[in-house]
Order: sequence, then C-alpha cells, then structure tokens
Amino acid sequence: MIVHYRVDSRVVHGQTTTKITKEHPVDGVIIVDDEIAQDTFMQTVFKSALGSLRLLAFTEERASVKLLEAVQSKKSYMVIFKTTRAARNLVERGFSFTGVLNIGPQPNVEGAMLIEKMLYLTPDQIDDLNVLEAHGTELIINPAFTTPNLTWANAKSKAGVHS
Repeated sequence: MIVHYRVDSRVVHGQTTTKITKEHPVDGVIIVDDEIAQDTFMQTVFKSALGSLRLLAFTEERASVKLLEAVQSKKSYMVIFKTTRAARNLVERGFSFTGVLNIGPQPNVEGAMLIEKMLYLTPDQIDDLNVLEAHGTELIINPAFTTPNLTWANAKSKAGVHS
C-alpha cells in the first residue's frame, strides 16, 4: 500500500528520514523521476540516507505500472516526486492517487512566487497543481511540516494566486 505521497525538490533528505517515515512508517520509498531513475549514483546517495528502508526509483512511464502494484502490495511505501510535473504526468497517464498528495519544498527560481514557507511555484507548477486537483487529487500544502496543513485552494487564496 502507499501510505504517503509527496512532491519535494530535495527528494530524500534528513526530514524524510527523521519526520516523514516516523509519522508514516514504511517498508520502502519510491522515487518517481526520469533523471534519478537513470542515475545510480544519486540512488546510492538517497539509499544511504534511508538506511534499512528499500529504495526504488522509476521513470514516469514505469511508475504508471509499478505504483499500481505498490497500491496493492502488503508492504507500505512512500512515493516522492521531485517535480509537480512528474505527478501531473502520472495522473494524465491514468493514475489516481489513493491518498493526499503533500506538496513540499520547491526552490525560488526565476518567475516563481512564494506560496508558503519553502514553497515557490512558477506559473507552470501552479498549472500542474490545478490539473492534479481537477483530476480529483487532494493536495495539501505544508512544505516544512511546521504549519497547519493548507488545502491548495486556501494556499492559492492566501498567496493571491488567481487561476
């Protein structure tokens, strides 16, 4: 089963191992990212951060099959997307999230606006989240796990995003 979904530009890091996997105990972590799925060095780095937890990394195309298997599994998994686009692409391939998609940190890049602490989104990323929500995905905004969960609608309103 999949017990937690997250978009986080940092992918696997200290917060993943000290906070998220403690609140959502899992047998393994699944990363959905085309580049990471081909980069064995980065997979080794992420695996070392996870300790005894299993690490799987899939391209978006492969994830559209493998996540369906994970949903049916007796083992528990957390799924991490590096980008909002990867999550959107998966939904557009027909995948339906079986739980809430937590939107974690995205960096401050040119053209991005501050949505919430540690979360900057470009117009394309905002569009990705709107598409995810339109497909029935429940989005929660709480990048630092230090603020109350915000719905995507509330986060947009608070940040003055008009869409």
